[in-house]
Amino acid sequence: MIEPEADATTQQAALALDADFIDVDIPARAQVQTHRVTIALVAPQGTVPGGYTTADAVRSLELVDRFYSRETGGAIRFELDQVVDWQVVDQPIGCTNTGGLQDWIAQRTGWQRGPGKHLVAMVPEGDPCPNWANGEQPGDPDDGGRAFQPGPDAYFLAHELGHNLSLPHAYSVNCATTRDYASTPLPADCRREEYGNRTDVMGDSWSFLPLSSPSLARLGTLPNTRQPVCGAPRTTTLDTLGAGPAGRRALTWNDPQDAGIRYWAQYNDRADTTSDGGAYTSPFQVRRDVSGVQILRSNPGQPYAGDLLERPGDASEANEFVPAGESAVLNSGMSVRVDRIDALTRRATVTVTVPCTDYVGDIAPLASSTSASYTSPWTSVGAVADGAASTIWGSWPRVGEQYVELRWPSAVTVDSASVLFASDAADADGRGLIPARSWRVEHLVGDVWTPVSGAAPGRERDVLNRAAFAPVTTTALRLVFTAWGAGEYGGSTGVAEIEVNGIALAASAEARGTLQSVPTATTRDLAQSVLVRDSSGRALAGRSVGFAITGPAAFESGATTAAVLSGADGVAALPRIRTGSTAGTVSITARVDGVTTALAGASVVPGASVTAKATSRVILGKVVVTVTATNTGRAAADLTVATPYGTASSAAVAPGATVTKVFRTGKSSIAAGTGTVTAVSGGSRASVSMVIPRA
Repeated sequence: MIEPEADATTQQAALALDADFIDVDIPARAQVQTHRVTIALVAPQGTVPGGYTTADAVRSLELVDRFYSRETGGAIRFELDQVVDWQVVDQPIGCTNTGGLQDWIAQRTGWQRGPGKHLVAMVPEGDPCPNWANGEQPGDPDDGGRAFQPGPDAYFLAHELGHNLSLPHAYSVNCATTRDYASTPLPADCRREEYGNRTDVMGDSWSFLPLSSPSLARLGTLPNTRQPVCGAPRTTTLDTLGAGPAGRRALTWNDPQDAGIRYWAQYNDRADTTSDGGAYTSPFQVRRDVSGVQILRSNPGQPYAGDLLERPGDASEANEFVPAGESAVLNSGMSVRVDRIDALTRRATVTVTVPCTDYVGDIAPLASSTSASYTSPWTSVGAVADGAASTIWGSWPRVGEQYVELRWPSAVTVDSASVLFASDAADADGRGLIPARSWRVEHLVGDVWTPVSGAAPGRERDVLNRAAFAPVTTTALRLVFTAWGAGEYGGSTGVAEIEVNGIALAASAEARGTLQSVPTATTRDLAQSVLVRDSSGRALAGRSVGFAITGPAAFESGATTAAVLSGADGVAALPRIRTGSTAGTVSITARVDGVTTALAGASVVPGASVTAKATSRVILGKVVVTVTATNTGRAAADLTVATPYGTASSAAVAPGATVTKVFRTGKSSIAAGTGTVTAVSGGSRASVSMVIPRA
């Protein structure tokens, strides 16, 4: 498992990291340091013993030990356990029956399989024996294994024992127009060669040059590896592969749009020496005239293997290298430019550009890990996100609740998950794989799996069953299936594909509106809002914007926080606020997807206040109503007096000032009645009633 020290694949991570590169942890895998080797020289029927001696075989093993010791910093050594001189096979086992020959040797020598134990069958060179060799390629560098080869050739032996260490072949890919290839299977204009890396023992180098980065990583002997932080171009130096474990020899990163594809950059200097010191020669040895950076990517068909990406349309030996002044353009906007090569220090200066991952659309293939509660041995949980409906994950014969879990290296925002069920039996059959009786989606909140909110999804066959829900931000989703069958073998869940819809994270929240003056004891719409956009400037709808208010006010509900979804135009409007009895400054913030912005807010000012009194008296036989009104507020106010006998106003009445309004009724008597006085100050309005006495 290759683990960076921190997430460096998203825009948010890039902003948070104060670095161009981060360290990558490649844990040690080889627990067995000294591998014990038994070599047996055997002559199958139809062959003649001879052509080389046990001393030749032992010398080859010594060269192999020297090579792997250098490449792994002494973590892996090969030591002779025993060498068996020529034996004539007394059974009808042909020279190409490698397994039969190895079984025959094991019976004669007592060799048994075990950690770090190897058996090598060496046969005569030439007809009828083949000109090829083989090893077993087990699952772990410590497993040991059996190998076969014609003759004692040390390169053959290093290659096949490399297989026994679990190393795959070192491939190359050459395309007509591009250095990288865009799809699996390989495009028609591209060619993959199984031994195409001509600088690697696991390829076709025919010399003891340094192993490539994927092979060293497989052995767990590639310290000082780094990963470029996404976004801007990042420049650094690479030591040549020949610098050994102490050097900073490799960069690695994932395709930002496909987490299943890993890339490597390494510097290969033509002055790198072979570990044998010139003791080994071969007519097939590749001439080294070029120094340059090599770009490799993970091979989709061979776990742990690397495809060396060659210069397009170039059939020369130099096509494996990116020389100084040249750039290698890769998929998804990635590139590697070689700025300078220093022949004296044997270092290359490179600039690597890896765009940040855009977790938008179907992000299931971008998951850094996919796991399940149980997986039928003939299925693979990784099949749920490989884009191929022909490959499946299955939980047969298990029933009950079974789950598939997807994790991402950083937080993602998602609003739906879809499932294409795999089935091979009808509901009524009660056997095999049947679409789940029900299923749900859970997201990780802290350390707790929490169900999303949304309608129950369907279980139709041959279509994607979609579960839509309110957007959640998380690092992991779990799809939990309740099997159709009640008992084992009675109908288990199978899934061909899972799609998870990622929606863009907000990159900005633009505050809109201006500072408002609001009187005390007032409910008001401030006409303020935020516009939510992604990193490309697109307005984002349906995003939950959290508003928070501080100061002498609250939202109309009485709370100091409120969540509002942005509309189709990306705008989330601030809810109405309500002021109390205290003046002061109201601050308002909005937060969405980790982005916080301040709104204009409000200034709470004292509200309007007024008192009033009315009197009635008869003058010259007619009733006259007199109203006195006092501005009791803290600011000037416009006062309006309204009575059944008329209305009168006074503008900008000073605080504490009193105005008097006289209304002639034209009547000799009036019944008791009411009037009102209204004060308006700074947008605040206050009204009082007064009794008009009878007269």
